[in-house]
Amino acid sequence: MHQALRLTEIIDQISWHTDRDSLPHLALTCRTFEGPALDALWRNLPSLEPLINCIPTHLWGHSFQGELILLRPIDTTTWATFREYAFRVHSITQSEDPSPIIDYLRILMLSYPYPSSTMFPNLRSLAWNVHEIHLAIEFLRMAFVSSLVSLDLRIASISPALICILSTIGTACPNLTSFRPQVDNPTWNRELVPFLTQAICQLHRLSTLTVCELEDPGMMHVTQLQSLKTLWLYIGPSSLRRTGLPPQSLGLECLELLGLQAIRLDHITDFLRSLRTVQSKHLTAVFSSNGFEQQFNFIPEFCTILLERCDNLEAITLCEPFYNTFHNVYAQPGDFGPLRRLRNLTHFDVEAACTISISNDKLGELVNAWPKLKTLRLSCYRDPTITVMPTFHGLINVLRLCPELVSLSLVIDTTQLDGINVKSPGNGNRNNGLQELILGNSPISSPLDVALVLNSLLPNLPGVNLDVWIGGPLDALFEKPWAMEQWKLVNCLIGGFRVVRTQCLGQ
Repeated sequence: MHQALRLTEIIDQISWHTDRDSLPHLALTCRTFEGPALDALWRNLPSLEPLINCIPTHLWGHSFQGELILLRPIDTTTWATFREYAFRVHSITQSEDPSPIIDYLRILMLSYPYPSSTMFPNLRSLAWNVHEIHLAIEFLRMAFVSSLVSLDLRIASISPALICILSTIGTACPNLTSFRPQVDNPTWNRELVPFLTQAICQLHRLSTLTVCELEDPGMMHVTQLQSLKTLWLYIGPSSLRRTGLPPQSLGLECLELLGLQAIRLDHITDFLRSLRTVQSKHLTAVFSSNGFEQQFNFIPEFCTILLERCDNLEAITLCEPFYNTFHNVYAQPGDFGPLRRLRNLTHFDVEAACTISISNDKLGELVNAWPKLKTLRLSCYRDPTITVMPTFHGLINVLRLCPELVSLSLVIDTTQLDGINVKSPGNGNRNNGLQELILGNSPISSPLDVALVLNSLLPNLPGVNLDVWIGGPLDALFEKPWAMEQWKLVNCLIGGFRVVRTQCLGQ
C-alpha cells in the first residue's frame, strides 16, 4: 500500500468523495478503508430504511390477522451490528413516504433492549418532512438525544402522544441550536403553544427558531436569547389580544433575520408596534393577498412602523405565501416613502407581494435613496388595468443610481423607444455587474431592439431570466406561448452578440 494511504486525512477524503452506491464496496476493500467508508455511508441518512435493513429479513413475518410481527427475538449479534451503524449516524432526513417501513420501525424501536439514549448517541440533525408523524412517536422518543443540534418537524396531525413528546424537547435536546416545528394547520397552534413554550424556555443555545407566537414566558425567553440570530414567527390574529405583557416591553436586539408570517399585513404591523425595538439586518413579511387586503392597503402604515422599530435594516422582503400574482395588493411608490430613510438598504424585494404602478420619475425617486442596492425586485407582472410603467429610460436611471446592482426584477415598456439610441442607449454608461434580469411580461414588439439595448447596457448579462414563465407566477398567463418565444429570441440574440464580441476581442 502506498504511504499516502496510511494518512487518515487522505483516506477520509477518498471516502467522502466516493459515490454513495460504491461505499459498501470500498468498505469491503480492506480494513484501512472499512471505518472511513462506513462513516461516510452512515453519517447522513436520506431515510430510515437503511436502519430497517440492518435486521435480517427472515426475522420478520405476519400474524394470522396480517399484522407485521417478529418471528423470533433479535439476537445480541444483530443488535451489535445495528448499534455499530447507528453509532455512526449524524443526520437523518425523512422526506419520502414512510408508510412501507413504519411498522418495521415501530417494532424495532419497541424491541430495542438498551437505554433509548444509546440508539443514536451521535445524532446531530433530524428532519421529519412527511405526513405520518403520529406513527413515528417511538422513533422520535429514541431520536431526541442530547447531541441533537438541529430539529425540523412537520406536524401534519396532532395526538396526545405527540403533544406530550413535544414538551420533552427542552430536557431531551438541551443543545439545540436550530428548531423548526412546521404546523400544517395554524388552528392547531392554540393547542400546541403551551407545550412548545415549555420546551423552548429550556433551550438556551438557539440560533435559529421557526415557531408560532408563544405564551408570554416563551416570548420573553426568545427576546432575551443572545444567541438567537434567525427568528421566523407565525402571528395569529387572536394571539395579539391575549398577551399580558405591557406594550413595548419586549425587544429583539441581536437578530440578523426576522421573518414574520400572518394572514394579513396589519397583523404584522400590530406585532411590530408592540415591540420596543428590532435590531435586525433582514426582515421578511409574508401575508395573504386576499380580497380584504386589496380593499385596504396596509403597506404605508407597515412601512412607517417598520422604520420606527427597525432603523438598522439592510434587506426587506415582502411576499405572498403562494406567490399569487393575480391577487396581489395594488401599491403606489409613495407607500414605500418612509423606507427611503434606510440608506444602507442592499436588498428590496416586493415583487411577490404587490403590483405597482410606477413611472420613470417615481422609480428614480424611490431608488435614489438606496445607492447601495444589490438586489431590487419591484415587479415581474404587468396588470392589464395598470397603464403607468417605466420604460428603458427608467431602467437606465436605475442602473445609474444603483451601480452595485447584481439582480433586478422590473416590468418595463420595451416598446417605447423615444429618445433611445438602441446601439448606445446609456450614452456609454454600462453596468458590468448585473447577473440577473427579470422583465416578466413586459410589453415587447421588437426582440432585436430589446436585445441591442440590453447588450449595450449590460455586457455581462447572460440573458433575461425566464424562470417566472416556466412553472413560475406567470405560467398561467394566456399570452405565455407568444411572449416566451419573443423573450427566447431576445436571449438568442444576446448570446450571438456575446459570441461576436468575444471573437472580436480575441482578434
